[in-house]
Amino acid sequence: MKKIKNIAFILVLLFVFQACSKDFLELEPKTGQVEANFYKTENDAFLAVVGVYDALTVQNWQFVPTMSDIFSDDAFKGGGDATDMEQWNQLERGLMDAENGSAGDLWNRCYSGIYRANLYLQKQNDIAWKTDGLQARLEAETKFIRAYLYWDLVRHYGWVPILETVLPNVEDYKNVPQNTPQEVYTFIAKDLLAAISNLPETVSADQAGRITKHAAKALLARIYMFHEGFAKPVLGVGAWTDGTTTIDKAYAKQALEDVILSGDYQLVSNYADVFKWDNENNSESLLEFQYSEKSNSGDWGGWGINGNFSVTWISPRDPQGNAIYSKAGWSFSMLTWSLFDEFETGDPRKDVTFFYADDELSQYTKAYQNTGYFNRKYIARADFPAIGGDPVHNWRKNYIDIRYADVLLMAAELNLSDNLTKAQMYYEQVRKRALGSAHVAPTLTNNEAGLDKIYHERRVEFGGEGLRKWDLLRRSFTYTTQKINASFSVAGKTDKPQDYVGYGFNPQNYGMFPIPASEIRNMNAGVFKQFIPAYQ
Repeated sequence: MKKIKNIAFILVLLFVFQACSKDFLELEPKTGQVEANFYKTENDAFLAVVGVYDALTVQNWQFVPTMSDIFSDDAFKGGGDATDMEQWNQLERGLMDAENGSAGDLWNRCYSGIYRANLYLQKQNDIAWKTDGLQARLEAETKFIRAYLYWDLVRHYGWVPILETVLPNVEDYKNVPQNTPQEVYTFIAKDLLAAISNLPETVSADQAGRITKHAAKALLARIYMFHEGFAKPVLGVGAWTDGTTTIDKAYAKQALEDVILSGDYQLVSNYADVFKWDNENNSESLLEFQYSEKSNSGDWGGWGINGNFSVTWISPRDPQGNAIYSKAGWSFSMLTWSLFDEFETGDPRKDVTFFYADDELSQYTKAYQNTGYFNRKYIARADFPAIGGDPVHNWRKNYIDIRYADVLLMAAELNLSDNLTKAQMYYEQVRKRALGSAHVAPTLTNNEAGLDKIYHERRVEFGGEGLRKWDLLRRSFTYTTQKINASFSVAGKTDKPQDYVGYGFNPQNYGMFPIPASEIRNMNAGVFKQFIPAYQ
């Protein structure tokens, strides 16, 4: 599908569908499907929703997990030099401006997906439905993804336009006003709660990757925790509600409890097996972004990339001397010494998280901000080669967005203040999976010390998985500043300390992105009025 450059131009879209994942989404690329000839059959509806899924997972230079790690104390930007992917350099320095490429690409990807979702929702009644329950399920999947896209928008930009329908003409888009974060969170709640009502609890193996009720409940809890820790104190929003149901602490706890008590998920017994390339969509995966080499992509613009492009970004440059990890990458998102030091002695998760290039390769190019530490969970493997097209675009490694371990640790955190027994139980399950059944876990307390223990556990459990930024921000700006700035204190750890000078957290930008200048220019004057302080 062609990349949509601005909200104002989305009506020029020719609705073209391409494959974007494995299992239920593993299709040959479909082209030439024009809107006027579409939305007739259930297969048309299926393909349309495939297009919506595509917008959730596409990596057009704005993959949120990678950017989030670079923002946090888990990863440095890396790359060839300071100017390589300058948009990420600005992100890491806290100096993004409205011309930043990644800010524009993320905005485009979200509104492209929202357009696809809105178009499908408006056209679904034109389908000749034959299968009981299919329309309700596809609508629920679409609303989940639309909610997720608005979640990406509100946590990155704050004040964004809500588009619930496809507007009649281009000029109408030029006057769509900004909505407040409160209004965006309300819209997200409406879509998520509607989706939960009609999503299945589980899916069969041949439908792996499709959204479930459990994934929606886990995402609801994740958004609630960020809403409470960040959106309320920083953006000034009130209670999170869809207008009828208030999503409060008790509601989020029950959502997680529903997932846990369902018995549909369990921790994979060996932590390393969670990330094995031949063990995808395993018992621990609630929401997994599906990637495939099927498209044989060579599309540097991004929308034709259906493989996991970020595998190339994070892998070593010019690696030699290792039979498995010998595929060249670009050395972005270098894991930090700070993350390395977070692990306790003997924690096996450390060796699953870190690839030690200085020890495991005979040679590689040590580029900008090189620590020698790469993200073993997702770096390229020679025994699972990309096939066809441009190899850098076609890695078939899925990305796990929500794991059962996250469900347990979110539940532990939410129970910390009023049910220490339950909090301890969920916390211990994660630790014992990693450290063994005989491990005696530290005792949680319902204070900052207990929260510190859970935060430590989250960091070592999810290192390199894109969650750390959001944990930092919902704890406080003081906490975020302390942790990120400390990660750039690298005396004695590198012979190039100049690579880390001038970096750190800028509280004035809230850890958020500027509204793209291209959007401001293409909208009518005065439409965008509210900006984060750093971007006024």
